[in-house]
Amino acid sequence: MMKMMKNKINYAVDFLKSYRVKDWIHYLGYVLLGSSICKNFSLSIFLLASLMLAYAYSFNEYFDKKLKRKFFVLPLLFSFLFLPFLNSLQLLIYFSFILLVTFYSLPLTYLEGKPILSTLSNSIGFLLIFLLPFTTLKKIIEFSNFLLLLFLLNSAAQIIHEIVDYRKDKKIGKNTTAVILGIKNSIFLLRVTLLLTAITSLFLFFSLKIVSISSFLFSSFFFLLSYKKIDNRFRRKFKHLGIVCGTFFLFQFISL
Repeated sequence: MMKMMKNKINYAVDFLKSYRVKDWIHYLGYVLLGSSICKNFSLSIFLLASLMLAYAYSFNEYFDKKLKRKFFVLPLLFSFLFLPFLNSLQLLIYFSFILLVTFYSLPLTYLEGKPILSTLSNSIGFLLIFLLPFTTLKKIIEFSNFLLLLFLLNSAAQIIHEIVDYRKDKKIGKNTTAVILGIKNSIFLLRVTLLLTAITSLFLFFSLKIVSISSFLFSSFFFLLSYKKIDNRFRRKFKHLGIVCGTFFLFQFISL
């Protein structure tokens, strides 16, 4: 009896851990940003985005840690229930995301272990979560400058992640962008990305003042901070201040 109970508890713990919710829950803010632009907040889109992210992280966890249980199947199957409520553009965004994250982790394609592609996959993948509430191509084109800004911020976040994980990735033979370029060149790439982010922010000043100022200050701060040590503390700061910056973005779009 006790052994059965212990097995059930272990299963539940493994089940929850495999989805790594704490690693992606802040990205649901992207759905709020997209919804505030489109003025069409939908609980179903929010839930769908959660399932998509749960699939992405659990699928990656399954292959990275060589897990026995295929927990990733559950969020994928549940996500299918929402598909009848999407239009053709949203379906394209959904399937693009699912294919991208699958190719990212699947050993046959393994984009995670391919330089440049590993970084771009993350930058584009999270951008697709932001785009999920959009129902027309016209609206996406209208906010293309902001899309570029978000892409650069995503890229900076991924480069930081790869720099911090450099030793671990190199040890297991994962050829990320940072592993191939080396630490010095990767830090240089990060600074270029942050500089481009700051410049892009300036171009948004007349259309999205709050977004422009907050993203300019955010990218400039981390550009200067990058001359110090880039470690887990740096990564956590980027994440937490990024959430603050995103809150300013949300305020801007709600007030449009």
